[in-house]
Amino acid sequence: MTESETHSAMRALAQDLVSAAERGSGDEAMAVFDPQAVIWHNTDDLTVTMADNLPASATFAAKVPDRRYEDIKITPFDGGYIQQHRLVGQSVDGAPFSLPACAIMHVRDGKIVRIDEYFDSAPLVRIGIDSWLPRD
Repeated sequence: MTESETHSAMRALAQDLVSAAERGSGDEAMAVFDPQAVIWHNTDDLTVTMADNLPASATFAAKVPDRRYEDIKITPFDGGYIQQHRLVGQSVDGAPFSLPACAIMHVRDGKIVRIDEYFDSAPLVRIGIDSWLPRD
């Protein structure tokens, strides 16, 4: 595969994940991940499996049912891509929601195997989500 083809494949994988997340389709989102994929959050410094991350993601989806990704920037690199974006929407109580984030996506054999995710937890705390905060 040429570098151009690899970059196109990374962009397509990123779009598949964003589309599934916007629709709230856990099955479609999980389809882009390797079964052993993990995610690390800067906010709690934990690395968990995607399955272990699903309850927190479901809580978020319930609190912000109307959501979309904006200002998406995809930067492919050898072995993955960096995704910068703003996750915006409206919470169930009608408040606007905006979360800028950056994720380093590690890809092997066309599947995401690891995400290193960076975001400020303050917008989540404002809507009552503490799932990704450190535990004592």
